[in-house]
Amino acid sequence: MHSRILFISAALAIASMAPATAYADGHESSIYIAVIDDIPSTTMAVRLLEVAYQRLGLEMRTLVAPSRRALMMADNGKLDGDLFRIESVAAEYPNLTQVDYPLLEGGLFAVVRDPNAQTMPEPGDQPLKVAVRRGVIIAEQTADTLGMEPLHTESYEQMHQLLERGRVELALVSDIEGLSPLTSDNWNQFTVLPEPVIRFKLYHYVNRRHGNLARELARVLAELEREGVKDDIRERTLEEQVDGDW
Repeated sequence: MHSRILFISAALAIASMAPATAYADGHESSIYIAVIDDIPSTTMAVRLLEVAYQRLGLEMRTLVAPSRRALMMADNGKLDGDLFRIESVAAEYPNLTQVDYPLLEGGLFAVVRDPNAQTMPEPGDQPLKVAVRRGVIIAEQTADTLGMEPLHTESYEQMHQLLERGRVELALVSDIEGLSPLTSDNWNQFTVLPEPVIRFKLYHYVNRRHGNLARELARVLAELEREGVKDDIRERTLEEQVDGDW
């Protein structure tokens, strides 16, 4: 993971950090955000949000946690927010407030072993088995909608192994702003179907005690896109991905 993301012990963080209230009362200057650590788009999102928080006089610090745990820690207020999630999270986690400006956009792609495949494999008598990253809600929801049997993994390396060993018929992997685990040469033995299964937008979420901050962040994120800052960060991150810096 990129060196700018801080690896903080969950136990130490929960025991020692007070809720950040910098925007509300000026007593604190840091915001603590949960992230997952082996997705290339995490680096772009962290860089973009660091700039946004800086414009509001706050330092963003990160805590690496498994995806579902990250959501729960943000929802119960042990952390100040979650890096990014799809829009439906707003309804499922009532203590989280969506920053109402898309942080990143992406597509969910199906990966199969058949080198000649152009479309999704047809299900047989049994549901198709699909590898999904645990806690990647868009992949979990899509597998459920399509009637597939998901095999949950803790990493993209595990997804690769399941597909390679024939334990699943396909894997569902995200490409976000051109950033994707699929750019690694390790995936060249498989076929990525040309059209995404679904397109989606990712939003930053903060605990509801930061409702006013969420509104200001939406304004700042719009400014950063208009000013070209987001494009600059994307290009820099894409260059590092091409250079194998993941």
